[in-house]
Amino acid sequence: MWNDNETSEDLIDFQYLKDSINGIIEQDHLLPSTIGVFGDWGSGKSSLIKMIEDEHQKKTDQLIIKFNGWLFEGYEDAKVALLETLIEEIIKARKWDKKAVKYISRLVDRVKWLKAASHIGKNALGAYLAVQTGMPLENFGILNNNFDSNDYVEKEIEEKEEQADKGIRGFHKDFSTLIEEAKLNRVIVIIDDLDRCTPSTVISTLEAIKLFLFVEKTVFIIAADERLINYAVKSKFPNLPSSDYDVSQDYLEKLIQIPVRIPALNQIEYETYINLLFAKKTLDNRLFNGLLTKISTADKDPYTSKLNSDNLDTVLDAPCESLKEDILLTKLLNPLLVQVLRGNPRQCKRFLNMLSMRIDMSKAKGIDLKKTVLAKLMLSEYFKPELFQSLVKEIGTSDHNIFMDLEDQKRELSPMLKTFKNDEWTNRWLDVEPKLAKEDLTGYLYFIRSKILNIKQSKRLTKEAKSILIDLLEKDLLSKAAVKKSIVLPEEDKTGILEELIDRYHQAEDNKIRSKLSGVISSFVKENINLHNEYLAFLNNLPVSSVVSSMIPQLVGVSNDPELSLLKKEILTKWSASGIKSIAKPAELKLLKL
Repeated sequence: MWNDNETSEDLIDFQYLKDSINGIIEQDHLLPSTIGVFGDWGSGKSSLIKMIEDEHQKKTDQLIIKFNGWLFEGYEDAKVALLETLIEEIIKARKWDKKAVKYISRLVDRVKWLKAASHIGKNALGAYLAVQTGMPLENFGILNNNFDSNDYVEKEIEEKEEQADKGIRGFHKDFSTLIEEAKLNRVIVIIDDLDRCTPSTVISTLEAIKLFLFVEKTVFIIAADERLINYAVKSKFPNLPSSDYDVSQDYLEKLIQIPVRIPALNQIEYETYINLLFAKKTLDNRLFNGLLTKISTADKDPYTSKLNSDNLDTVLDAPCESLKEDILLTKLLNPLLVQVLRGNPRQCKRFLNMLSMRIDMSKAKGIDLKKTVLAKLMLSEYFKPELFQSLVKEIGTSDHNIFMDLEDQKRELSPMLKTFKNDEWTNRWLDVEPKLAKEDLTGYLYFIRSKILNIKQSKRLTKEAKSILIDLLEKDLLSKAAVKKSIVLPEEDKTGILEELIDRYHQAEDNKIRSKLSGVISSFVKENINLHNEYLAFLNNLPVSSVVSSMIPQLVGVSNDPELSLLKKEILTKWSASGIKSIAKPAELKLLKL
């Protein structure tokens, strides 16, 4: 098993990103500055931040302050919480002389004042945006009907502006003087997990940076998912109309000057990452650190993974047969795994952790499982859950290993297995070693069917796919347009959308919602022919009690492919024998016409 926390060990080759951020921090003319480290959940943001933190922690003329916005979720004003944390960390950082203590005391007093006066600026940002855009205050969450934006800006703010500005200027001055008195060359404030916070905490924290803390020799590093920060701004002001002018993006760009985006790992980088995870688990610290040093200082070849079966003996100081076996396993996993996980390191680690856990569980039960066989089955579970469930069902009811039929091109297949053979991904998966026709799969299915691996929650759609999914679930016109737009999506996005729709169908509690979802699913699948197999697998696995009558014509009309007609008949036959009047009779009539 691998720890899922952030680490300063660079297994992802973040050196170039770390050097870029350090280059900004070390240049006086670029400070004060805010750096946004942007990336999806699990992309390695926190680990990159920790690498930077560890490097600067060693420098005596630099002060590192960490702030986790998520821990202050319950505070009324996150701005004040950030300032209090800043001062607390300054006090703990070192022993201060009398002159520095004087300014620290003044900062403490100013935070107390700001805490008492925090209500002053609650409507300030909304009023500012109202004036800048010419939109009503209601669009920005200011709901007082007697509240006039011009009056607010000209009178209300003017009355308080002098007092608030005086407090902010005073904090700036005292903070800046403290930095000089303490002979600090840099103050680096790290803000992590901001994208876990509520929109109000996100906005409040970003405002604090710009309003109170943006002084000479300071740099703020903010790790977050850029999309969620944008969402926070839009959620803060939900009545903003749609337009070409993106207020949220403009607001974010004003607060974060330098964005550093973490890219998804490609297939070569993913192979290196997986192999290093195996090496970390297998080798002792001395051997692993030596291996990491060798591959990090080796010649950079962008077309070859840094650790693979070809160079293992060269970079490893002592032979290790178990690691060789794991690296061979990577060759099986990597080409398919990198597609569904979109190069995400954390998702990869979780998949491998589940694989490792199942191997350990099997040993505890006295069952010997081969890693390669289990991993191959888990890949189908992960990539094609609806088809996988059908496969498990076939294995459970067949009197022989059905992979003998699937892997042999000459054998006659059942309608369900034909749907597998018509699927491009499934054929690629079947071709991957090891072949399963001669394997006894009983023990493997015992552990896989436990459903420990929560596939649905771990998958993430792209921004475009999420937008289409939202439109699919909206009114008819939006849904129809979304179906057309979905045609150009990558296949993994289409599969992900179908899984989300099917999840919603399973969770629906009444037939009215099921009927609507059934229509959405069938129209989506009809336009995306590569999903026909999974759609029929979904219908075949669906308990008859959960079938709605509208599914019967949808099943018949989804495809004209003669290869699928046998499976359609099989499903209709099952439905017609259900004894449920609203399902049985229509299914029987359609069956006669096929």
